[in-house]
Amino acid sequence: MNKTIKVAGITLISIAVLIVAGVIFIYSSLDSIVKAAVESVASDMTQTEVTLDNVSISPTTGEGSLSGFLMSNPKGFKSSDAFKFEEITIKVDPASIASDVVVINEIRIKAPHITYEVGPQKSNIDTINENAQSNSGSSDNSSNGTDSGPKFIVEHLYLNDGEVSVAAAPLGDKTIDVDLPNIHLKDIGKGGNGASPDVILKAALGAVTKNITSALNSVDLEGIAKDVKGRVQDLSEGAASSASAVTDTVGDAASGASEELKGAADGAGKALKGLLGD
Repeated sequence: MNKTIKVAGITLISIAVLIVAGVIFIYSSLDSIVKAAVESVASDMTQTEVTLDNVSISPTTGEGSLSGFLMSNPKGFKSSDAFKFEEITIKVDPASIASDVVVINEIRIKAPHITYEVGPQKSNIDTINENAQSNSGSSDNSSNGTDSGPKFIVEHLYLNDGEVSVAAAPLGDKTIDVDLPNIHLKDIGKGGNGASPDVILKAALGAVTKNITSALNSVDLEGIAKDVKGRVQDLSEGAASSASAVTDTVGDAASGASEELKGAADGAGKALKGLLGD
């Protein structure tokens, strides 16, 4: 009898040690786990290359940062990257780290830079959105927790002080930089069993697309063309004929870019509606 009790006691102690070891492993490997998850999930969904330079999260306070986020452009676009975030701060509920649903109190993306490149048929952002939608699971399954994998609740997601660089063939190597309206998403995954990473990413991309479309409406390409034309007309008399040819070319290019960007903005709006299921 005593021998049986001893064996049972040893077994329970062994199980406890294994549990503690597992928790220690999770906590000590948290940074690398988050880094690998972000790079893998985002790359697979968007069909781009996503990299992170560094992840640092305190398992005791739940506060941390992700630095050097870079998402390349899809194939067929010349710009080197689509999204670039220098720093992302994060606050996680420490008590939820080892649970089935991890509660993220706040994600704050600071001063992101987005390149919006207009392609022959669609923009790079439209393409990324379409890839994200087609390469993720069903929104219903992902949001209610019936699929496998970790689940999250994101109470607040901020994207502030962003900038969009608009690139288009008629503009050559030049870009038009516009401010991106601030974004604040709340309670992603709340009210169910948490949200899978693809649902969170789709929600963020949808909000970004909507705000990029809004930002593009403020681009005055005709005004830019007039400004360039005025500068060219200040050239010396000896270059007058050449200046005239240059200004005409710039005016035509800007006019063409205006139409192209208008079509791209309309396409982005349609992509957003499809993304959000409206």
